[in-house]
Amino acid sequence: MLLPLIPPFRYAIVEDEVYRGSQPKNLNFRFLKRLKLETILSMIPGAPEQALVDFCKEQNIRIISLPVAKFKDNVTLNYNKAVHAVQIIIEPTNLPIYIHCLDGGNVTGLVIACLRKLQMWSVSSAIGEFLRFLSGGVISSEESEFVEKFRAEIEIPRQIPKWLWRGQVTFTKHPTLKLKFLDPAILESPESKPYKEKKGGAAGVGTNTVGETNDNQKYRKRVNNELLGNLLEPPANVATEYDERDEVIEEEEDEEITEVSMTLQALALEGLKILN
Repeated sequence: MLLPLIPPFRYAIVEDEVYRGSQPKNLNFRFLKRLKLETILSMIPGAPEQALVDFCKEQNIRIISLPVAKFKDNVTLNYNKAVHAVQIIIEPTNLPIYIHCLDGGNVTGLVIACLRKLQMWSVSSAIGEFLRFLSGGVISSEESEFVEKFRAEIEIPRQIPKWLWRGQVTFTKHPTLKLKFLDPAILESPESKPYKEKKGGAAGVGTNTVGETNDNQKYRKRVNNELLGNLLEPPANVATEYDERDEVIEEEEDEEITEVSMTLQALALEGLKILN
């Protein structure tokens, strides 16, 4: 019997080819394998677990360790590391990427909130998303202040992902952050294509937005199809059982179609709703 595909705790799709969650365990590796990751960004107190290191080596995945102390009652992430993490996420050569801390909550949530500010989300919308991944559903005053006061300088790569400002810069000044463009040619005249923020906070996220080109719409549909295909496509080799040490024994898959867990289907459909 084939093992189910089990996503990491608090797994979610942030943007096209950007995923978040908790520290992956052995039972999550089959699921992560389907994402065809290029990079894993690990933000835990120490070095990544050896099992994860071995998995990344086997799958030719680059693992980046950005040590952050365990969250207790105070924010353990600093602005320098938040900037570093955001710059890693927006670099196209690092995508697809999976970002994790110990439990996929506070530390990962703060990094994503900083990313949302770069995307020109309102602070209230960024915090609203942050709260969805907390067990208590309550943000501390220190965490809220961290997001509000995040006003660092961000280096923008020569090429940017399609989901960042719809893949083009149509503004001259960011409302809250200082941007350093590695390629000034990326800047476009704001008069040619005015930037319009989506009502409710998030800009350029969700359904088709005003001013979006047909090419961008076709790109989103293609990404949606590829994402669902990658998640549901039966692998050439699958894990079939675990021994007492929780090691995976690989066997050639039978010709019968892999039965995908309801959890994965729900996550995939939820992700498509976000992308469409």
